[in-house]
Amino acid sequence: MVMGSIPVAGQGSGPYMLIAFAVGFWGIWSANRDMKSLSESLVIIIIAIATKALMEWSGMPEFDSQLLTIWGLLYVYLVVIFELVNRFSGSMASNLIISVGGAIGYFGLSRYLFSEAGMAMVKGWLA
Repeated sequence: MVMGSIPVAGQGSGPYMLIAFAVGFWGIWSANRDMKSLSESLVIIIIAIATKALMEWSGMPEFDSQLLTIWGLLYVYLVVIFELVNRFSGSMASNLIISVGGAIGYFGLSRYLFSEAGMAMVKGWLA
């Protein structure tokens, strides 16, 4: 992307970075409390869907099997990260490592899954 150009919808990393920040913050904030990883992950995924639609000005997403699979993979990833935080956050250092690692992983995974290569990979799974 050339400096000064306006990014086309889907090329920017803003929605992914914002939700990755929320994932990291939520993991750090959830130290030493009983997390309900299934419901908390679902809430964050719903917020992520709305945030991505609003930040990319793409309107309401049209959920087909490919898009549902992508959001499902991100949901499972969040459940795993929140379970790790819930089980292994005995100290602040371990909680920070798991939460920051989970946030970085969410950013990379979501960025890849919504790229052309990631969407082609998911489309290949569904074919």
